[in-house]
This record gives sequence, C-alpha cells and structure tokens, in this order.
Amino acid sequence: MESQNEHISLLTNLLPQYRLINSIYEQIIDSLKLSFDNQCRITDFHNTFKNKQVFEKAVLNLLLSADKEKLALITANLKEEINKNIELYIANKEQFNNIDTLYVCTKRPCPLRFEIKGQLEITNKLGQELTPIRNSLESASWNNDKVVEQQLTRKEEQVKSLYKKEQDKLNKLYQQQKESDRNAIRYVHNVFGDVCDLSNSFISLLDKYFPIEKERGKASNGTPTITPGIYFDMNLVSQIHQQCNNIQFENLSETDFYALLNLQPCNSRLTVKDREGVRVCYLIYKLYEHLKSESRAQWRTAILTSAGIKEEYYKSKYKEPISEIPSRKSENFAKRIDEIFNNPS
Repeated sequence: MESQNEHISLLTNLLPQYRLINSIYEQIIDSLKLSFDNQCRITDFHNTFKNKQVFEKAVLNLLLSADKEKLALITANLKEEINKNIELYIANKEQFNNIDTLYVCTKRPCPLRFEIKGQLEITNKLGQELTPIRNSLESASWNNDKVVEQQLTRKEEQVKSLYKKEQDKLNKLYQQQKESDRNAIRYVHNVFGDVCDLSNSFISLLDKYFPIEKERGKASNGTPTITPGIYFDMNLVSQIHQQCNNIQFENLSETDFYALLNLQPCNSRLTVKDREGVRVCYLIYKLYEHLKSESRAQWRTAILTSAGIKEEYYKSKYKEPISEIPSRKSENFAKRIDEIFNNPS
C-alpha cells in the first residue's frame, strides 16, 4: 500500500521538475530552438505525471499531513510554478505549437552515425583486400602452384578473419542505431499543448482542495460571508462519508463530500434523503461543535442552506438523537457519529 510519505514525495518531486521544464521553456523562447534532449525531458515529464488520478490521490493524502506549514509551503510553491508554466505557454503558444518535433528527432545529434561511417570504411577496405587475394588464389589453383596457393590461402584466412571482426563491429553499431531510432520515435510528438492541459488540471485540483484565502467581509445584502477553506480534514470527512453516504445523503464521491463540507466550489449538491433531516441536523451540530473557528456560526448557516434545511427546523431537531426518548435509528446514528468525533484515527 502506498504511504502518505510517498504521496507527499510525488508532489515534492513534481516541484523541481516543473522548475526544470519552465527553465527549458524560457531557453526555447530566447533561442527559438528546441534541442532533442529538451524534447525528451518535456515528453518524459508529461508521461511521468499525466495520470491525474494519481496526482489527486497525492493531494488528498497531503491533506492528512500533520505538518500544516509544510503543506502550505508545498502547495504555494507548486501553484506558483504550475501557473508560471501555463503563462509561458499561453504567451508563446504559436511558437511552441509550430515547433517541428519530428524534425528535432530525426536531425538529432547522433555520434553513432560518425562511428558507423568510420567503421564502414574499415570494413569495406578489408573487403576490397579480399577480392585480389581470392583472384590470385584461383589463378594459383589453375596453375597448380601449391606453394603460392598455400601462402594465399593463409593470407585469405587472416584477412577474412579481420574482415569478420570488423563486420561484427559494424553490425553491432547498426543495431545500436536502430535502437536509437526506436527510442527517438517515442519523442516525435509535440506535447506542449498536452503539458498545458495537464497544468490546468493540476491547478484546478489544487484550487479545489487548497483555495486561496480571500479577505472576509460582508455580502451585498450585509450578511457575514465565510471564506471557503479547510475547516475539516480529509480523515474526518472520510469517516463521516463512510457512515452517511447514500444513507443520510444522496450518493456523493468522497472528494465532492469533502468540498461541500468545506464550502468549496463543487458541481454536486448536498441532498438530504427523505426522513433523514433529524440525523443530518445532529451531524451538523457535531461538526459545528468540532469546528474551532470564529466563523463557525457562519459555516453552520452556509451548510444548512447548502443542505436545504431551515434554521428553525435545525434548532428544534438537532438534539433529538440524544434526547431522552430517541428513535432507535437516531440513537444508533448518534453513537456512530460520536465515536468518530471522540476517537479520531
């Protein structure tokens, strides 16, 4: 099983990689050229980090980190470098998209070509030496000159042995050239646009889980506003999700449930199932009590609105599951929820 440290390591490894890619982008903009080595680095970067689910899983595990300072530092630096990457591409989109990466790959510097050329000359020279020796050997055989025939046979064997050795070297170089060509084919595609799409996805996920704090103020109608943020960590939300999803609430993914409880932007809605309002009120009460924030009253108002529960109903029902005569279902629910808050794992 992947550990939390492994996920944090993925994000911390991503940061220097983005810095390297951004540095390469700046070199391309200045020189108007893309080297084959840099084309390989950009392509390898995209292929290494293109799995967005792995990235999101790493982000979610980062939320469980007890070191909040490290968490804030990693995410702030990541956002800065990823945004820089997007800006560099957008500002020079035409230049990047028009780079002929196929040409970059086919015309790449390749020392093997020079080695092959030199080895071919050596091999051909020995092959050319064999031709007159064999002609002379054939003539000596016709003339029945045994002494000369023996001398030429020995010479032919010597040159033939040397020729085979050099030919083997040449064949080995040809194989290396083929392998080099096969490797270069992996880098023929222009991935600048793909890297930008990936960067936009990463920023969206980081903004979702680590939104930029805005100054608290008042809405246009004069009511206090609350800033979306991390009010409840992923560990707590995950346990509540296991207990309540598709029971008290309509089915939601764990990540959407996390976003909704933290008042973050989300395409899903917090929909309370029929006859589950009392138990949801108790859950909101427990979350409210757990929340150590000056704005917890505003949070409660916002989450009640999100769940479609009127404040009057909440105030009259939230303690019913722990009243003197609760229903068995509500009593069991309260016990399970209390266990989560009393014994956070």
